[in-house]
This record gives sequence, structure tokens and C-alpha cells, in this order.
Amino acid sequence: MARKMALNFSKLCILILVGTVAYNEYVVYYMDYFNWPRVPDDACTILFLADPQIQGKTLEPPGLLGSIQRWDSDRYLGNVYSWITSKYPSATTVFLGDLLDEGSIATSEDFAEYAARFKAIFPSDRVKGVVYTPGDNDIGGEGMDMVTVAKLDRYNKQFGLQKPVIEACPKLDIVPVSRLTEHGHLNITSKLENLSKNRTAVVISHLPILPLNGRFAERVMTDINPDIIFSGHDHRGSVYTGTRGSLKHEREMSFFSKKEDISPFMVDVKSKNSDGVLELSERITEIVVPTLSYRMGVKEMGAGLAVFKPETGSMVYHNLWLPARFPLLYTYVASVIVVVLLAVVGKIIDVRRIMRRRTEYQAFSRKKFGALL
Repeated sequence: MARKMALNFSKLCILILVGTVAYNEYVVYYMDYFNWPRVPDDACTILFLADPQIQGKTLEPPGLLGSIQRWDSDRYLGNVYSWITSKYPSATTVFLGDLLDEGSIATSEDFAEYAARFKAIFPSDRVKGVVYTPGDNDIGGEGMDMVTVAKLDRYNKQFGLQKPVIEACPKLDIVPVSRLTEHGHLNITSKLENLSKNRTAVVISHLPILPLNGRFAERVMTDINPDIIFSGHDHRGSVYTGTRGSLKHEREMSFFSKKEDISPFMVDVKSKNSDGVLELSERITEIVVPTLSYRMGVKEMGAGLAVFKPETGSMVYHNLWLPARFPLLYTYVASVIVVVLLAVVGKIIDVRRIMRRRTEYQAFSRKKFGALL
């Protein structure tokens, strides 16, 4: 007679839990990491990280639930930053605002605590250089939440710009601007003397510039006249192309999607004239980078990677898509439920096995010793 195989429910439960953790915390990140492009270390590369918005204490649930939510969000952001920077350590990293979710409404003590948390999640020593630009959640400027000097001062103390124009690569400058304020190094006029037509000017802003148009967009295009613009705020990524002279649409804004990704795509930020000299392209492009955080109410998270060739006036943009977090959290819940059910079933089987062995022993005892009783 064939021997029955006994199922070890304890080992099965451990295997399910370990497998779930391994998949959720390593495999899914590696799957996206594997699809990101390879870039030479000496390339002129800029990483764009938009709207990380680390969670605060006021708008989150109190007690243990809020602590767990902040912990998981911080851990997710830290994981994706670690994977991205391990792939592109030679890149200059640009944070496109809304670094903190409650920065503008926080007390001075809480703001300092949030800033320390942010720097622990996103250590600056993992990349070539870091540039921060403020968002409305950092300094105010949305609705009744006004920008104040006090908010600007504490933001600048932690994340402020060191100069109005930052050299990211030879012949390429990053030019931070803001619809929210022109305080300090964000003042457009102060940047003009640091700009050169012979260098590529990459404007960065938290709020989109060209899609919103208006006086601010006109000033950016007239005074700075950038080669290309990158922004955040919308949480969903997109690309906008307009005619430099009039800012009119050449085509509708195209939204990014992980399933039907239009990246990588090339943008000729400069073109050669009849004399073979590079000059600004007739088209101006603004790329709105997807959010880095899974807490922003969108299904797809990502970062932006721009590889520039200033000597030819071209740029290639890639979306670095990230794993969706909520489905992974649901798998944790499902695995715990399965493990609990298996543990219960295993316990029931163990009890039945013990009872069956006891019955068999009693029957054996009566048969063997029944004549003596």
C-alpha cells in the first residue's frame, strides 16, 4: 500500500509569507528596474522626481493606523529611490516640489521633523547632485493657504537653492522658477545674467508653465527663453508641445501611461541653422513628470529620466515606471487570510489525527487485554 504524504501546514504557511514578502519587496521592484534604460556614466543625465509628499501627522489618522501608513509610504519611497539611484548614480536629481504633504501647514518643529525624515528617505549622497524646487504643499500658494516669508525662510533653511542657476553638465544649466514666489534665487530677473545662448537652459517648476499659460508663462518664455521645461504637480505625467513664438498648441497634450507608454522619445531642443550653428528650436516642449508617491490618488507612479546631448541639441526622455503599491498591500492581506485558514485547517487535521490514534489505541487495547478483564 502506498504511503500517504503528510502535509506540513506550518512550513507551508511560512513559505507563503516568505514568498509574499520576497515578491512584494524585491521581485516587483526588480521587474521595473530591469526595464529601465542603461545610460553611460559619463552621459549628461537628469533624474526628475515629482511630488513625493511624505505624509505628515495632522491629515493622517491618529494612533497606530497613521503610524503604519506613514511607515509604509516612507519605506516605499525609500525603496524606489534606492533602486533608481543604484541604476543612475551619476545623474543630477531634481525634486519638482511638494516634498512634504503638510509642509505649509506644519508647525516649525513638525517641519524640521518632516525635513529630517525626507533627507533620511532621499539621501543626497547617492547621486551626483540634488536640486529642490518648492511646491504649494511646502510653502503655500493654493487656495487660502498663503505663501509667507516665515514659510519661505524655513523651507530655504532645509532645501533652499544655493544660486539662481545650477550647472548640471558642461553646457547645460538647470533654471528653477516658481509660479508661487520669486523670493530669493527664484527671482527670474536675477537669473538673466547667469544665462548664455551657448548653453542649454532647462527650466524646472513645480506648477506647470505652458499648459496654464498667462503672464508668468510669458515672462519665462520672454526673459529666460528655455530650451525645455519640466514640471510636476498634476501627479499624472504628460507632454505638451507648443510653438515658441505664440505658445499655441501644435497638438493636444499627451498623457503618459504605463500600459501604452510613448517614451522614450526624442526632443530636439536646439537645431542647426543654415550656417551649421545650434539655435533654439521653433517648438517648445514641457514635460509633466508623474508622481513618485502611491498616496496621490493615481494608479501609476514613476520618475523621469532625461539624457541630454548639449553638443547636438537633443534630449531623450524616459519614464521610469514604478510598481503599484496598493495591489501589493492587498496581497499581504490575502496571504495573511490564507495562512490563518491553513493554520486552522492544519489544527483541525491534527486534532482529528490525535483522536483517531486514540480510538485506534483503545480498540487495540481492548482486543489485546480484553480477555484478562
